[in-house]
Amino acid sequence: MNNWIKEIPKAVLHDHIDGGLRVSTLIDLAEKQNYTELPTMDPEELKNWIQPKPDKSLALNLEAFQHTIGVMQDSDSIYRITMEALEDLAEDGVVYAELRFAPLVHCFNNLSPNEVVNAVLNGIRDGTKKYNVLSGIILCAMRQEDNSKEVIDLCIKHKDVIGFDLAGPEVGFSVLNHIDAIQKAHHSDINLTLHADWEVPVGIEEVVIQCKANRVGHGPQIINDFEIEENSLKFNNNAAKYTFDNKIPLEICPTSNIQCGAYGSIEEHPFGKLYYAGFNVTINTDNRLMSNISMSQEVENLVNAFGLDESDINTITQNTISAGFSDTKKRMELLESL
Repeated sequence: MNNWIKEIPKAVLHDHIDGGLRVSTLIDLAEKQNYTELPTMDPEELKNWIQPKPDKSLALNLEAFQHTIGVMQDSDSIYRITMEALEDLAEDGVVYAELRFAPLVHCFNNLSPNEVVNAVLNGIRDGTKKYNVLSGIILCAMRQEDNSKEVIDLCIKHKDVIGFDLAGPEVGFSVLNHIDAIQKAHHSDINLTLHADWEVPVGIEEVVIQCKANRVGHGPQIINDFEIEENSLKFNNNAAKYTFDNKIPLEICPTSNIQCGAYGSIEEHPFGKLYYAGFNVTINTDNRLMSNISMSQEVENLVNAFGLDESDINTITQNTISAGFSDTKKRMELLESL
C-alpha cells in the first residue's frame, strides 16, 4: 500500500457497528457470554465464514449479523464495540466517521431501547475524545419490520443521534412501507440516509424523490440511469437528474457490492464512472468485518482501478465531511484543519 493512502485523512459515512467487530472481540464476547452459536471459534475460519458470498442474495448475506448482534445484548459489550470501531478507524487515518446500527435488535436480553442507544452514544462521546475522530451515530430501522416509528422516536428523544436510516433486505420491502415514519422524521428535522442497494431498480427514485432523503445509502445502480453523449450527461429518469443536480451524496461501498455479487470486480464497479461524471460519490466500508476491509484498502482499490490520486481523494474526503450529519461547526473546523 502506498504510504500516502494510509496517511491521508479519510472520512466514512456508511459503516455498520454490528458489521465491523474485530474477529477477536466476537470470539472473546462469545466465550464470556457462553454464546455457543458461532460456526467456529477459529479466527481465520470464522472470518472466512462471515465474508459475503457473491452467489447468494443480499438477504442471505445478512445472516452473519445474527452472530454479531447475538453478542451485542448488554451495555458493556455495545460500548466496547463502539469504542473499538472508532479506535480502528482512527488508526486507519479516518478523521470523520458516522456509524449506524439498528437499536431494536439489541433488546433481546432485557436492555431497553434507550439503554441501547445510550451505550452507543457513550462510546461515541468517549471515542471521539480519546481517538480524535469526529463521529456520530445513525439509528436504523429494518425494512422488513413495522417498528420504524419507534426508531424515529428514539432519534427525537436522543438529541445526539445524527440521523435515521432504513436498512435490511430490499426486495419486497420498499421504503415506502415506512412513509409515515419518514414523514415524521421530516417534521422533526431528522436527517435521512436511506439504503438503496443494487437489487431494486426504483430504489433511487423512492429514496430521493418520494422520501426526500438527504443521502443515498449505496446507490451505485444509478449508473444505469444516465448516458454520456458528446461529453454531456443524458438522464433516463428524474431521479438520476435530481440526484446529480442537487449533489445528493451517494454512500458507495465498493468491496461490499462486489462481494455480494453486484459487480464482478473493482474495475467493473461504477464508482469511477460516477466520480468522473460529477456525481457526489463517497467511499465507505459498509461492514469492515463482513467484508474484511478497511478504509485505506477501499481507497487503494479505487486508486488502482480508476487512476485516482491524492487530490481526488482529498476532494472526496472534503465532500464526505461536508455531507455529514454531525455538528456543522465542528465539521467546518475539521475541514479547515485539513
